[in-house]
Amino acid sequence: MLDLCTSSLLNYFQHHIISTISLEGHYKESYEINKIIIHHLPYTYPPNQLLPYRLDKLFRYLFSKLYFFRIWYYLVRSEIDIVHTHIHSQIISQILATVLSSRRIIWTIHGEYSLGKITIWIIRILNSILPSKKIKIIADSKSALQHTLPYTQRNPDLDNIIPTGIDLEPYLQKKDKSPIRKKFNIKEDTILIGSTGRIVWQKGYDQLISLLENYDFGGRIFHILIAGDGSLRNKYIEEIESRHLEDRITFIGNINNIPEFLSNLDIYIQPSVTEGFPLSVLEAMASGLPVISSDAGGLKEMIHNKENGITYRTGDLNALHNSFLTMFSMSPDELFHLGQNARKTVQDKYSINNSSQRYKTLYNL
Repeated sequence: MLDLCTSSLLNYFQHHIISTISLEGHYKESYEINKIIIHHLPYTYPPNQLLPYRLDKLFRYLFSKLYFFRIWYYLVRSEIDIVHTHIHSQIISQILATVLSSRRIIWTIHGEYSLGKITIWIIRILNSILPSKKIKIIADSKSALQHTLPYTQRNPDLDNIIPTGIDLEPYLQKKDKSPIRKKFNIKEDTILIGSTGRIVWQKGYDQLISLLENYDFGGRIFHILIAGDGSLRNKYIEEIESRHLEDRITFIGNINNIPEFLSNLDIYIQPSVTEGFPLSVLEAMASGLPVISSDAGGLKEMIHNKENGITYRTGDLNALHNSFLTMFSMSPDELFHLGQNARKTVQDKYSINNSSQRYKTLYNL
């Protein structure tokens, strides 16, 4: 969102961010520097320890259910012309409140969500009876659109697909390739494989642990670094210690400089079980890294096997193992060629300018 708002094609629009959670987040300063105003309109509020648990739970439930009225009232009093939502929670409330306040809404779907049948049915009706100038449903990948709204499978409209874009500049600059190896005591002759993302089950990092424990790699010396945090990080660290895999994989927590981290890697790995159109893989591709990825969600639209990366069937450990062996068997020239193809893919299709141009057209309708 920050990249879109500050892109050269969209920065002449006045942008406001409506935050649906109480926390401010670490992008607050960046928004303020770019004169983007942040408003807080949370779905609910944190538990109040001063109230009895059941009473507090009831109040928070009612507060959440009244979200439609709160956002409608907010929009009626604001000068906002377009609501561009990037989340699916309370989507019916968002659509109805926007339309009834005489505003336009653009909903960008960023993943393979599982919506209730009634929710999908209401969305389908609203999308069919309201003019396209009032409501526009976009997805960052074909998989995200068809999985979230199954009725689009019969007649998919590719005009509704706007892939996520990134600013390539930070990933094209040369950087020192030694800090990460020094920090984690990884020798120069060790193949360094990495990944960035939330440590949650959707990312499939547990498959890497199973892979390292149960498969042979023919004596290849490599180490996997996983950057990021999440609910399962401590659990995975305990599993690594109990299975004595500390010399093969490390969860290093959040990092401040993703381009620098990526520049230290030899290979990027994305073993996701379910995906939208992940920025992390676009960043790795922009860095010129050879990528191993599952074919979950939008990944199969980004990575074409043996053209700009290596793909395998989601959840298939044998196929994942073969992908590692394939990558290890490649010559330095072949790996470089794979990485350059990945970078060219991002430059040609997935730059922030490409996405911004498409959204600019929608905003100007």
